[in-house]
Amino acid sequence: MLLISRENENRVTIATGVISAGFIGIYGILAVFTHSDIVFYEGMRFAVGFAVLSLLYALIFNSFRNRYEELAVGTLFLINSLLPIVLIDYLGGANSLFITLLFPLVVIGFVLGFWWGAIFDLIVAGYLIISVFYLGVGIPAAATGFASVLAISLLFYYIGAKYRDALEEKNDLESSNLQFSANQNKEEALLAGIADGVYVVDMDRNMTMFNGAAEGITGWKANEAIGLKCWTVMNLKNETDISVCQKDCPALNVWNTGENILRDDTCFNRKKGNKKVQISSSYSPIKDKNGKLTGAICVFRDITSRKEVERLRNEFVSTASHELRTPITAMEGYMELIENAKICKIDDKAREYVTKARGTALGMSNLVKNLLTVTKIEEGKIQTNVTKFSIHDLATEVIEAMGPSAKNRNLYLKITESTSSTVRGEKAVGRSLNVVADKEQVREVLYNLVENGLKFTLEGGVTISIAYEKDFATVCIADTGTGIPADGQKHIFEKFYRYDNTATREVGGTGLGLFITRSIVEMFGGSIWLESQVDKGTKFFFTIPRSLD
Repeated sequence: MLLISRENENRVTIATGVISAGFIGIYGILAVFTHSDIVFYEGMRFAVGFAVLSLLYALIFNSFRNRYEELAVGTLFLINSLLPIVLIDYLGGANSLFITLLFPLVVIGFVLGFWWGAIFDLIVAGYLIISVFYLGVGIPAAATGFASVLAISLLFYYIGAKYRDALEEKNDLESSNLQFSANQNKEEALLAGIADGVYVVDMDRNMTMFNGAAEGITGWKANEAIGLKCWTVMNLKNETDISVCQKDCPALNVWNTGENILRDDTCFNRKKGNKKVQISSSYSPIKDKNGKLTGAICVFRDITSRKEVERLRNEFVSTASHELRTPITAMEGYMELIENAKICKIDDKAREYVTKARGTALGMSNLVKNLLTVTKIEEGKIQTNVTKFSIHDLATEVIEAMGPSAKNRNLYLKITESTSSTVRGEKAVGRSLNVVADKEQVREVLYNLVENGLKFTLEGGVTISIAYEKDFATVCIADTGTGIPADGQKHIFEKFYRYDNTATREVGGTGLGLFITRSIVEMFGGSIWLESQVDKGTKFFFTIPRSLD
């Protein structure tokens, strides 16, 4: 690993070129204008050769470095170590104080790496050996040089290793910081470009991020919001105008559950103008790489206009339904009187027309009833009377009431006993078979599901079965009808949704029954789902909480 910066490499290269050129120039001047012994000294001629080599290498260093940087830098110091050795020889050999010029080369070698330090050690050791055998230097002086170089080598081998490790950690940290900064800038750019408002809070619920869309929706500037508590900026309230920031804070909820939370029932007042803004928001926990919670992120959008449209629509539906209910009821009553042979005398053809008209009026009455029920559900105004009752007995009552309708279509309608089995979960032991809910609301659920099963069944019939689990009773309404395709199953409980095929077009309907059914089941803490195959029938399952005694 290369441990010298490009800037320092350039400085060393320039210094090498200047020193080498200067040395060559001085030697040339001495050779031309003087007859000094130094000019004829063999070692000095070697020194000039090394200086020329060093100058040439300095000129090609940059191009060599671009391909083999570490080797290029090591060779630069190696070449420049040869000239001091010749000078030391001329100025006193191993006994000279100039031997200390070699110590920086040893230091530089071990800073670069172990092998470069070893090469410089071999050069110095070779010079000391030559000094003993060829230059007449005493063994004690050479031994002193050996000991000095060995001590310096061991010391800087240790220091160099530590230095390289520390520098590697520093480089890794800088690389990580650069990567983190790049990722952070990328994430901030992405968040800034999102049309929805986004803000991030830390574990103390201080704002740490606030994007441009959030500024536009709330009226707060990012530099004003960041650092403040989230309730100071957002001050969220529910639909009843009660603050949710302390007791029902979404950030606290996602930290407690570890799951994402979606809310469509909160609002706040804009900072400027104090306009009430209703929002749809999604909250998610933020975790570090070890899974530790570090904060939460919220993505929200302004749905004030949508809520206003929904409110106006619900008001219209409610008003229209109320206004239609009275005349439709009157029409049903008059038609029933006309059909009564004791009151009116009409021929069979007229009676047939009146019967059809009464059926149409009854359909309109059911539509009005369903629309009113949907309005009450969405406004949270549906009234309930929660009691304990036998779901088995209630299912039997529904079968008795709807049995004639099934018989008229040559279909069976029955209940099967399955008190000892379970659908999913743990089987209950020694617990009441009663459930806790509004009996009449659950009756409507059963009516809707059984009626649906009979509508779309041409042969066979509908079977009701009940399984008792640990905390819930699971009711299954299975038919042998046309079935529901997979692409229709995921939308089947949506309001006004009807899968478009020949069977649904012939049977008719409003698409509200299953929406109401799901809403009622979920109102009492249950769940509803289905299993269906085309031309093989459909099974609807729903759960109702069981009574404790």
